[in-house]
Amino acid sequence: MRGLAIRCSGVLLGAVALLLGGHAALAQEALYGPQPPKGSAYVRIVNTLGQDVDVKPEFREALHLGNAGADRASAYEVVENVVGRALKLSLSVGGKTVLGSVKADPDGFLTVLLVPDEAVGAKVVGVADLATFNQNRARLSFYNAVPGCGSGTLALEPGGQVVFKDVESLGSKARAVNPVTTQVKASCADHAAEPLALSGLEAGGMVSVFLLVDGGKPSAFVTRDVATPYHH
Repeated sequence: MRGLAIRCSGVLLGAVALLLGGHAALAQEALYGPQPPKGSAYVRIVNTLGQDVDVKPEFREALHLGNAGADRASAYEVVENVVGRALKLSLSVGGKTVLGSVKADPDGFLTVLLVPDEAVGAKVVGVADLATFNQNRARLSFYNAVPGCGSGTLALEPGGQVVFKDVESLGSKARAVNPVTTQVKASCADHAAEPLALSGLEAGGMVSVFLLVDGGKPSAFVTRDVATPYHH
C-alpha cells in the first residue's frame, strides 16, 4: 500500500488517459492532444456536506454539486500556474457564504473536499492524490471526509478483509486492485456506513470511495474518477 502524496512522474498525460478509464477515443485524444503547460495541476471538487452547494472557484467555472452519489463530485480540470498560488473559492451553503483556499502541487492531482465545520458550517480542505497508471489493474482511493475521525477504514464485505486502515481525518490512501466487482464497507472507529457495491472497476480505471457523516450517521458514496481533456 502506497501513501497518497505521490506526485505524477513526467507529464500529466498518462494520468489523464487513466482517469478517462475505458473510453478509448477520449484517452487517445488525451495522449496525443494538447498538453497542459508545466506548472499545471488537475483539480476536482467534492461535496461531503450533506446538502447541495454552489461553488464559485477563481480557477474554473462555477458549479453546483448535489448531495447524492456521483453528483457530489466534479471532474478533474486543468488549473494552470499553480506554483506558489492560492486557489481561492467561495461556497454558498445553507444561506451562508464561506471562503476558502487550497494549494496544488505542480504536475499533480488534487481533490478539494468540502467538509462540515461546527464554527462556520463548512470548510475547504485540499488532499493531494496518487495518480499513477497501471494498465492491468484498477486504482481504488479511499477518502476519510469525517472531521475528527482519525481511524477511517475500508473493508471488503462480507468477509471483512481490510483494504485501507488508519486513514486520518480529511486524508486519503490509494492502491492498485484487481478489476473485480465486490462490496465494501467504510467505517470510522466503531461506526460504519451501509455497504457499497463497487462496480465499474476495470483495468486502467480509477474509482474513489468517500466516507462522510450525513444526518449524524456515517455514510459513503463512490465515484468513477474522470478528467476533462485539456484544450488551449
